[in-house]
This record gives sequence, structure tokens and C-alpha cells, in this order.
Amino acid sequence: MRRQYMMAALGAALVVVPGAAAARNDVGVAAAVNQDALRTPPGAGTRTIVLGDNLIYRERIETAGEGLVQILLVDGSTFTVGANSDLVIDEFVYDPNAGTGKLVATFGKGVARFVGGRLSKNAGGVTVKTPVGTIGIRGGIANLNLLGGGARFSLLFGDELSFTGLNGESRRIYERGYTLAIASAASGNYRPEIRRTNQADIAGVQQGLAGRGGQTGGISSPPTDSQVRNSGVGQANSGRPVVAVLPRPRPQVVESTQINEGGQVVNEINHGATNEIIRDVVVGGTPPPVEGAEVVMRVLTAASSYSPASETFTVTDPGRQGLIGGTPGSDITATFTVTAEGTQLTGTIGGETLTIPLPTGGQAAFRVVTSGGRTVAGTVHRNGDHFLAFTYFEEISAPLLVPSEVPGTVGGPLVVNAPVFGFWGVRTDPATLRETGTNQIRRYHLSADPVQVARTGVAHDLYFLNPLAGELLGPSFLQNVRTSDFLVVSGSDLTDDDPRFLVSSMLIQGQGASQSSAISVSAGQIYEDEVDGFVIGGPRRGGFRVSGYDPSVLYAGPVSSLPGSDGGHVFGPNGDNFVLGFGPGDLDAGNDSSARLPLPYETVTDTVSGYTHVGQVASISPSGEFVRTTRLLNGYASGMVEVGTNGGAAVPFWSMSPNMLTMGFDAVSNSVGASMTVLDAFDGDEHLAGLVLGFGDSLFTTGPNGQSALIDDNRYALTYNFGETFAITDDEEVIAPDSNPRSYMVPSTLVAGADNALFTDVARCTCSFLEWGYWGTRFRGEDVSETAPSDPRRRDFVHLGTWAAGDVSTYGELPTVGTASYAGHAVGNVARTTSDGPVQYLAAGNFNMTYDFGSRSGSASITNFDGYNFGGSLTSPTGSAEGLNSFVGGLSNPGETLSGVLTGSFVRGPTGPAQGVVGSFGVSDPSGAYTATGVVVGQQ
Repeated sequence: MRRQYMMAALGAALVVVPGAAAARNDVGVAAAVNQDALRTPPGAGTRTIVLGDNLIYRERIETAGEGLVQILLVDGSTFTVGANSDLVIDEFVYDPNAGTGKLVATFGKGVARFVGGRLSKNAGGVTVKTPVGTIGIRGGIANLNLLGGGARFSLLFGDELSFTGLNGESRRIYERGYTLAIASAASGNYRPEIRRTNQADIAGVQQGLAGRGGQTGGISSPPTDSQVRNSGVGQANSGRPVVAVLPRPRPQVVESTQINEGGQVVNEINHGATNEIIRDVVVGGTPPPVEGAEVVMRVLTAASSYSPASETFTVTDPGRQGLIGGTPGSDITATFTVTAEGTQLTGTIGGETLTIPLPTGGQAAFRVVTSGGRTVAGTVHRNGDHFLAFTYFEEISAPLLVPSEVPGTVGGPLVVNAPVFGFWGVRTDPATLRETGTNQIRRYHLSADPVQVARTGVAHDLYFLNPLAGELLGPSFLQNVRTSDFLVVSGSDLTDDDPRFLVSSMLIQGQGASQSSAISVSAGQIYEDEVDGFVIGGPRRGGFRVSGYDPSVLYAGPVSSLPGSDGGHVFGPNGDNFVLGFGPGDLDAGNDSSARLPLPYETVTDTVSGYTHVGQVASISPSGEFVRTTRLLNGYASGMVEVGTNGGAAVPFWSMSPNMLTMGFDAVSNSVGASMTVLDAFDGDEHLAGLVLGFGDSLFTTGPNGQSALIDDNRYALTYNFGETFAITDDEEVIAPDSNPRSYMVPSTLVAGADNALFTDVARCTCSFLEWGYWGTRFRGEDVSETAPSDPRRRDFVHLGTWAAGDVSTYGELPTVGTASYAGHAVGNVARTTSDGPVQYLAAGNFNMTYDFGSRSGSASITNFDGYNFGGSLTSPTGSAEGLNSFVGGLSNPGETLSGVLTGSFVRGPTGPAQGVVGSFGVSDPSGAYTATGVVVGQQ
């Protein structure tokens, strides 16, 4: 009952979206209060803030020693103000139709967190005045700390934090994870310092924003346990934990269209090349660089050690993990000269001169002897006279290399721990791309990581991978990886129309305990920096599992374009090339984690890595050639949560109603947002009741946008949304994440063919008007409640969970006569105990369902799912006339060794309100040695 009450309250909280202000000067509402907080409207007396109070501009908000206030402004921005703080909203102008306006606030003392809404997306839209200077915040979350005699302003997420001091000096932060600190404001020393955000910066604000025990959040009479039991919530929700219905507009139903090649290649799947060292891509017809021309290349090499900024350890052999650059000696510039009528490139690196042969275009192999007598072998990439890149390794031995006769081989063993990578390019002029005048979809090919190629002998498409993970997965897996390519969607002006990118690569290979799986995802933005021109940036997300016996590994870290020697990130007259990597200049790196660290790696220092990929444009198409639909969908999700505090034990979590997955698609802003709730329905976790996860752009007003990109209705990707993610305990306590969750979400159509192994003996549902796919997360937080277990830390991992969604019909729209049959598939995760230990993997099965709308009864079955068949009867659909419909049914197999539950909803299709079905299921045996959870999709 307590969980039912908690989930109903959660649903109600999520639907509180501010509408029109009650009066012209209303700017927001008090969304949360611990009542040691006061408000003083202009010209009026001071009064205690009450939950739901409308707040007006120029009103002073003050908190005392136990005070905490969250102010929700009508544009979706929030200020969370901690104890002993002082805030005034000086100016607030907002046009909700245009999304334009201005927010000016004065923050006089204390701690606060600002979460940007629509105004923060505009340059100069949000300004906060402080005693030490003025802050500008664009598109993100910022912590403000004026305690301890100094000032610290941290950009946790977003595009930019600017600062103008009292002396007029300006500083800017362009990347999340950095803090602007003023050591001693009280002494008059206002000189700012920009540095990486540390744990003390986070903890100082977090402690100030944490609610104290015994408070009620502004509720004058909190319900007792007895009142909860007698509230009728359980009966109103049919005895099941259902989230309250979310209000939603009625979207237009448009059948998804598979776009094929028709003059423009828009959905090509590129396979990793088998045993291929060189991808011989010849573009030809481009003039060589001028004889005698000099190019200044940025050259990255492996140092003797690498100390990642976010870690406490040092990597002593960084080259084997792709960690190049990062120190003055390993990140240098070198001048090369074009000779031999544009066919050679000669320069000096590390005191040795070498001459590299230049191809006419594309990529080619080379093997040369340096002036020091060493033989090096590698590849060189060239695009016309505006981009060059090379990589090489030293050969231990030097047999003659003849690529045409011995494809996929090099002259001898390579010193793969000492890679050298150099590149140069002519910076793209942003003005040339502004003149295109059309919305575009750009497709780029990404080259294989040269360190991966050297270590595994396979030029594969699993991007941003730790080289040591590549060796664990092996060549037979890597050579079959599929990719979406690097896709960019933009408006007619790349600077003003929020261009976004996505790239994903994926493979599920094998079945059962021998199954291997991996997915790599990045979705982010391309923005124009006033110094560096176009810059590409997003998060590294995804994960892998070497076999069913191994723990899953989840990714973190940056994916960003690397600047050349002159600071430019994108090269060529039409944005033709770039180099994607990690953050060597900031000592940033990719980071892998699992519920059983350091497994599957040998040591924790193996978990960090670098990666390098050259991007080259392959096609440019008008976005009008792609089907892109603005819509709102609902559905279900499921996944095996590996609990880090319990040795990685897997617990099935899944959604129980269609409100627990909401997805919003915006074809105008090229964005997607999703909110997902999954529950511990089998009570397998001793303390956690559910996870609420945000993906991509915010659907509600509880936080800022994450990262997402919508290319077309079949290709989109979403990554973490910090502001809409939290966990809920069995005692209804909320656990906030202590770091950005490593979340991702993709449709099954993004990387076509990557999951074919699951459907070897199963008919995949075509289901053109339904959506389903995969997701993952790593949630980390600390339970500070009185009922927390002895180890209060939460580390919960999900690798390749599943989801399904559609335009779920209201209960009142369902037919009242007739019967229907549905066919499709089930796909999900299995966890079982064997004599060799616990095993996890994905499986698929056939899904069938029949329903009599007149008698309100039916049956459903899932067959050939991991060798099992199970099914059962269905209850009548439930819901209010205007609420989303849902049904439930029991599941069992003929031998009654498995039992469980199926929940689902009827979905609108092109021909009617019940043309399809989406749902979720969970089954287990009596001992709990076998559990499975997944989603179903089906159509008439």
C-alpha cells in the first residue's frame, strides 16, 4: 500500500506544469518548501512561504538555518535555495509562444542551484547578480556557492557559464565539469580562477540543499500510515502500483516510413571490415597541396604516464589504452613540408625526420624508415588540400610490406603501446555553411580507431571503445559490428538552429550464456565558439558484456572534436572533416565501470581509455527527404538491474502502466525526450522500489535538457537527463544521483541488423506504427534516510534493457464489440543461476494475443522465449474514459515451473484505436534461480 501511495504521488508530482500566470507579475510558484523560509513582496510585509505560493518579481526570498525553497518559474527554470540564503527575482519577461524573454536575479548570500528552462537556451537570457560579479548561464545547471568567505560557481551541465567581475574582467566556462572560483571575496581579491570541479565544490552545495529530517516539504498535515491505508488509493488503482495519468495532447498518427536509397544514401549500414588493416577509400580528383607548402600538424603521442582528471590513480602505460597527449611533451605541434609534387609529406617528430607518402585522396598504408633508423608502419588519410591525418607505430621487425599482395597485414609486430597520431586541416568558415539556406541531414563515415586496428587486426565500427575491451570481445565479434554512421541534423543556419548529431554502433552475437553484446552511443550538439569555430561535443554512453557470465560494463566520458594546431575543430570548405576523440587537453578520458569492478578488466587502471576517429562527409541531403513526426507516445520498459552493493546480483525491474514511459518527439527542434519508471515488482531488491530515469530533452519542468538528436522517425538517440533521474526506496525516500547517470536510449531501427541473433527463430514484428528499442543506465547515489542499509551507496547498472511505446488509446476510445488477434514478438533480459555461476543475456520470443472487446476478455502467449512457452488470460482494460487504457494478465508455463505477469495497452494505428499492443512482462521460477523481464509489441 505504501508503494502504491508513493507511486500515485509521484505521478501527480510529474504533471505539475505551470500554466498561465495568475497575474501579470506572477513569475513562478513555490514548488517545494521546508518552512524556515520567508518571502517579502515589494511594498508588503514579510510572511512565511507556503507550498504553492505564487511568487512575483522583485520579491525577496530569504531562508534561515533550516530553510529550503524550490522556485519553479513559468518558463521551466528552477532556483533551489539552501539555508541562510537570499534571492530576489529582479526582472522576468517571458513569451511562451516564442520562448524568448529575460530573467535577471540577485543572489546575495548562501547556496543555490539554478536549472535552466526555455529562457536559458537564449544567449543572455539568464543573468544572476552576486556580490562578486554577474553570472550568465546558458542552457544548463549551475551551482552557486557564496559560503566560506569565497565564491564558487560550477557549470554542472550546459553550454556556457560567463562571469563579469566588479572590475569589468570577463571569464567564460564552455564545458560542464568546471568551476569559476574566487578565493577571498571578503578581502577584496576578486580575481577569478577557472578549474575542474572537485568533490568539495559539489558537496558544499549538496549539503546546503539537503533537507533536514522531520520536515514535511510544506505540507501542513502529512498523512499517517493509517491514513494512507484508509485512503482508497489502492482500490482506485485496482490494487496495482499505477502512476497517475499524465495529461497529453492527441497527436496525429502517422505511419512510419522506411526510407530507402533513392539517389541519396540515407540508411546505409556499414559493416566492420574483416581482418582489414587499411580501408582503401579513394575519393580522387582533388588537387594536391602546393609544392613546398608547410602545414603545422598537431601531434599526439603516448607519455610515460597519464593521470585522468576524474580519477585518483595514474596509468603507467597509457599508450596501450589509447591515452595519447595530455602533457606538454606528448601533445606538440610539428611543421611538415609537402614535397615531390604533392606526393610526399616530410617533417620531424621527436628529433627524427620521416617522409610519408601522400595518396591522391582517401586512406592508404605506408611503411618508412626514420632518420634514426627505425621502421614505422601506419596509415595516412587525405581529403584534397584541406585535411591530412596520419598514425603510425614502430615495427619490431621489418619484412617487406606489399599491401596489394598481403591485404590486412603489416610488415611485422608493432609497438602498439607507442602510437603517434597527427592531423592538420583548413578551418571551416562558419559563414559558408550559413549560406546553404536549407535544413540538412549530413552523414559522415568515421574511421576505425588506429590503436584498435593495431591491437586486434580488425578495422571495426564499435566506436569510442577501450582498446583492452576490444581484445576481450575479440576479432570475431568486432568485425560484425554495425553502425548508424555519424549523422548531423541542422537548420538552414548551423549557428542559430541548434544542430545536433548522433552516432551509434551495436552488436548482439550468440545466444544464452555464450552471448556477447555491445552498444556505443553518443548524441550531442554542434555549436559555434567565437574562437574555435564549430565544435562537436557530447557524452560517451553504452556498454558491453563479454559473455553471459561476465558483468556488464557501462561507459562514461566525453566525445568531442579535437582542435588542430590553430584551434579549429572542423575542416574543409563544407565542414568535410573532423577528428573525434576524448579530452587529452583536459586530461579527460573515457571511463568504464561495472557492478563488480575491476571485472572484466584486470585492474581499475585498465578502466580508462582514449579513442580517435577521423570523420569524413559522405552525403548531404535536405531534411525534407526524411519523415520526421512531432508526437507523444506512451508505453513500457524493462531491464535487469545489476546491484553493485550486492555483488552485481541481477533484479528484474519493469513498468506496470503506460504512464511509466512517456516519449516526446519535436521535429522542429530535432529533439526527443523520455521519462521512464521501472519498478522492483518481484521485491528482489531489499531496499529499492523503483528507478525514475530521464533521457534526452526534458518533458517536464523538473530539470534541464540532456542530449538527444532526432534524424528521422527511425533514427534518434537520447542520453542522460540529470534533472529527471532519481531512485525511490521501499520507504518512499528519494535518492538523488550524485553524478550524471550514464543513461542512453535508442530505437531498434537506429542500427539495423545489430540484434539479428535474437530473431534467428523468432518472427520480428514489422509494427510500423509502434516503437521499441534498447536502453541502459548506471545510477549512483547515497541513501541518507534513517532506514538506509549498512552500506547506503547505490550503484545500479542496466545494460541493454528494452522498451516499447505507441500512441496508447484512451479507455473511452476502445471498441465495445468485435474480436481481434495480434501477432508480434517479445524481447527482454534473462538472469539465471547455473553450476558455473550467475548468467545474464538477452532473448526474444513470439508474442500472440486474442481479445474479445464485447466480453472484455482475452488471452496472450509468449513462445520460444529462451526455450520457454508461457501465457494466460487477460482482465478487462481499466482506466477512466479520458485516461490511457491498460490490461493485466497472469503468466505461467505448462509445467508451472514459471509464473509471472503481463501488463499492456492497446495502441492506436492508422486504421483504428486498437490496431496494436505494447506491454511488459516478468516471470520467475519459485526459487528465483530463473527470472526474465521484457517488453512485447504486436499488431492486428
